[in-house]
Amino acid sequence: MAGPVLFHLIRRSARERLPFSSMMFLRPTPPRATRRRKLENIFLLLLRCLAILLLAVGFARPFFPKGNASPPPAEEGRQMVVLLDTSASMRREGLWAKAVAVARQYIAKAAPADRIAVMAFDQQPRTLVSFADWASWPVGERAALAGQRLENLSPGWKGTQLGLALTTAAEQFADEAGIGEAMGTREIALISDLQEGAKLDGLQGHGWPKGVRVILDKVDPLRRGNAGLTILDSANPNSTVGLSAKVRVTNARDSDRENFVLRWSAESGTGFTGKSVDAYLPPGQTRNILAPELSNGAVTGALKLTGDEEDFDNAAYFAALERERVVIAYFGSDSADDPNQSRYYLQRAFPETARRQVEVISTFANAVFSIETLTRAGLAVIPSGLDAAAVAGLRDWIAGGKTALLILTNAQSGATLAALAGMPQIELSEASGDYALLGEIDFTHPIFAPFADPRFSDFSRIHFWKHRRWTMPPNVQARVLAKFDDGAPALAQITIEKGSLLALFSGWTPADSQLALSSKFVPLMQTILDWSGGAESVRTQFQTGEQIPAPVATGDALQWRKPDGKIVSVAAGTPFTETDAPGIYSVMAGAELRHFALNLPLDESRTAPLSPDDFARLGVPLRGTSGLSAAKAPGAQRHLPPAELENRRKLWRWLILGLLAVALVEVVLGGWLAGRVNTLEVSA
Repeated sequence: MAGPVLFHLIRRSARERLPFSSMMFLRPTPPRATRRRKLENIFLLLLRCLAILLLAVGFARPFFPKGNASPPPAEEGRQMVVLLDTSASMRREGLWAKAVAVARQYIAKAAPADRIAVMAFDQQPRTLVSFADWASWPVGERAALAGQRLENLSPGWKGTQLGLALTTAAEQFADEAGIGEAMGTREIALISDLQEGAKLDGLQGHGWPKGVRVILDKVDPLRRGNAGLTILDSANPNSTVGLSAKVRVTNARDSDRENFVLRWSAESGTGFTGKSVDAYLPPGQTRNILAPELSNGAVTGALKLTGDEEDFDNAAYFAALERERVVIAYFGSDSADDPNQSRYYLQRAFPETARRQVEVISTFANAVFSIETLTRAGLAVIPSGLDAAAVAGLRDWIAGGKTALLILTNAQSGATLAALAGMPQIELSEASGDYALLGEIDFTHPIFAPFADPRFSDFSRIHFWKHRRWTMPPNVQARVLAKFDDGAPALAQITIEKGSLLALFSGWTPADSQLALSSKFVPLMQTILDWSGGAESVRTQFQTGEQIPAPVATGDALQWRKPDGKIVSVAAGTPFTETDAPGIYSVMAGAELRHFALNLPLDESRTAPLSPDDFARLGVPLRGTSGLSAAKAPGAQRHLPPAELENRRKLWRWLILGLLAVALVEVVLGGWLAGRVNTLEVSA
């Protein structure tokens, strides 16, 4: 705006020289110097200054906040859900006291016509005060009674399911809508540290009730940054020196530290033992690191992370993997030392390892079928025909969800296949020719899926000297997994209620085929065992809030010992659910003491705050300001959804229209003034 004023003050001087007649008789008079400058055409000057002002303000696109924090009319009332975060990240110093204080302010500011509900959440939301509770309390005692519910509340050790908490809180308004009472403003006051490790599942595309707005009331810790760790699994279970573990370490995005040390805590709980491992981790990164060995024959331990001031997640607990024991029921009397029999190769297909011990046992005791032995098994192998008693017990066992492998070593085995599959009759015939090959394999089935890679999918070198042909009826519920090159089924899966029967139409002994001597036999038998479910995966590492499967399915009640020493009795076969704190849990399973480790979810260590824009992008209906934090209101309104923010910046259009109008008046006035000066000069 100073530009037009300066231009108006500049003295105009003639630059052109015109020849004139002789001035010898004129007395020279020097010009009189003066500091005064005269402003002429003041109205034109103001118009030009106004035009520049309108242009500058229009391009600035001013934002005018609205008074969203104004309370609704007293007679209308409002509904509010106070949603309080109690996840593990709220254990940081200075957070919980601030969060409870903010929640009490919301409760204290409630008008008599308002309705308040209070909810807490971590992995699951839970209601502390419902709308019905609030309405049933005397008006003068509501704040005190709700405050009592907050006194016994404290942050736990579980993860943050923020998306589930918000959608559940919004459903409270939908439930209240059925009451038929007209209410005014409906708001959800979210009190949390809004750490970026929170799960936001379910927010994208959620149908929010009409008129609901979410207030983000973020509480800040005393210090920025955080680092945490969790143990993934045992790294070297075969080591005779000491166990080790794979550790995942993460450093928050807003952290100012990057050098940490890992070391095992002493058994006494104070101090450290063994070697240490240095970990360099820049802010915002996550890395897997091999922890130092846990020596002295220990199978459990606590790994500590030093170098980080926030210590709520600086300990990770470790329990060594225990050997998995699997039983295979073998329906045959042949010796395990005879290389001409099927059991010889089956026994050697499952070598004993540090992770798994497979035991092949016979289901016949003194030539009598034993149903007790079959009950212990995870997989059954039938190398020949069975009598009626064994078929009946085996069919019931398969129907309960188990898997059996029937080897059709001769044409007479068709009667056993028909009895197990529930068919009236199955006729098998011996195939002719020198040998057969596998011509078609279903690599989409889980049994053959590990062989789908072209490096392992070649089964063409396995010769089958003998095999049985079966013309499968069209109404049979069976899936052919492999075929011979003559089109006959080689391996078929027949569903029996909840279980499956695998029928192999050739044996694996050297007299029948080269299958047992090929490199495919051992991995094929391993995949059949894994697919059957008989070899259940053994886990010793869990996260807080997860259930620990029962190590024993039958027998007396199990006595679980928690990290704080508390003993909990749980029925056999029932999973343990009281996993509310990290540490080592132990239980006596028969004569064996088993250990399980529970750790914090690693996402709880990602404590850098989320932006309100992250919620706006997911469609969360944010309210522009918080009724409690007036100082934060302008900054919060800058994070409104883009559509609403643009609607509040449309004033620039009117400013541009005003600029055009002022420019038109300026042009008309300037032209009139220029014409008036020329007229005066001509007249003079």
